[in-house]
Amino acid sequence: MQKDIQTKSLKHLAHDLNNIFTRILNSVELLKRKSGDSEEILHLLGNIESGTYLASEIIEDAVDINHQKIPLQKKLNLNSIITEVVSIFSYLPKDKVFFELNLDSKLGLVNGKYTDFYRVIINLITNALEAIEQNGLIAISTKNIGKEKIELKIQDNGSGINEQTIAHVFEENYSTKNRTGPSGLGLSIVKNIIEGYNGTIILTSSVNIGTEFIITIPAFHSEFNSKSKLKTILIADDENILLELLTELLREDNYSIISANSGREVLKLLQYTLPDLMIIDGKMPEMDGIECIQEIRKMGIKVPLIFTSGSKLQMEELEKTDKLKIDRIISKPFNFDDMLFTIRELIG
Repeated sequence: MQKDIQTKSLKHLAHDLNNIFTRILNSVELLKRKSGDSEEILHLLGNIESGTYLASEIIEDAVDINHQKIPLQKKLNLNSIITEVVSIFSYLPKDKVFFELNLDSKLGLVNGKYTDFYRVIINLITNALEAIEQNGLIAISTKNIGKEKIELKIQDNGSGINEQTIAHVFEENYSTKNRTGPSGLGLSIVKNIIEGYNGTIILTSSVNIGTEFIITIPAFHSEFNSKSKLKTILIADDENILLELLTELLREDNYSIISANSGREVLKLLQYTLPDLMIIDGKMPEMDGIECIQEIRKMGIKVPLIFTSGSKLQMEELEKTDKLKIDRIISKPFNFDDMLFTIRELIG
């Protein structure tokens, strides 16, 4: 009994923190749009963004003591993660270590955990730094492969790997590294993470010439017609700051927004207007999101609906029923890319 109470308390705490994290991420997105091309500002914002993601996923892992995770449905931009990881190594002498980035500005999104892709990229860059002995070139590129896959390539002009070693590098606990300096987490971990996302990793290397890793990951692309008619979205959330941030971001992308602070307010608004899409938060006063959606469906309203929540308890409850006909579920904290992609997927 005491353990159940503690678990629920932790989940309520995680819910409150996830709301705060969502505010931070949406604030960062707005600041990015307003900051222009200032590399220094974008670097600082990237630090805030990556720290927020990492903190939220650490908390989720801590709360999930039974290891019964609700699958995360976060769509991420690999370019942002690459840029952030590279910035970590800005302390290295620029006349010795050269980073060459060729990142596709129209790169599709990947679906998964920020920490997973962060670990993959930082591990491969750390390995490359060891190979060049912190004196050489590391080239990183991304590109779309059709509409279904993304390619990430990391190359170095370091010492290379011989054929005998290549045959073993992806084996668990295998290493030929000198452990006295910084070291990667192991290529077996990288391979397991990539394959866990139905991706592939290919290694080619030549001694004294260099090494190349090519990773392919399933991609999510949004076919969006910017000339389509103005669409109206109803957003319901009792967190006023979060509501204002999301409203401003979506208005910048040419959506008309109607906002509500409670489930009852949503039902009143629906008596006078019918939006093209609704975004309903799970935890609201007077009537929570699930109760609100139940009433919406009783009214016969069938417009697309996105359910958001920072509460694991509520997400677990929602998993038990499909009667509400919710089109998409987005867990908090969500990034704006994820939300915008989902909206475009549903209504354009």
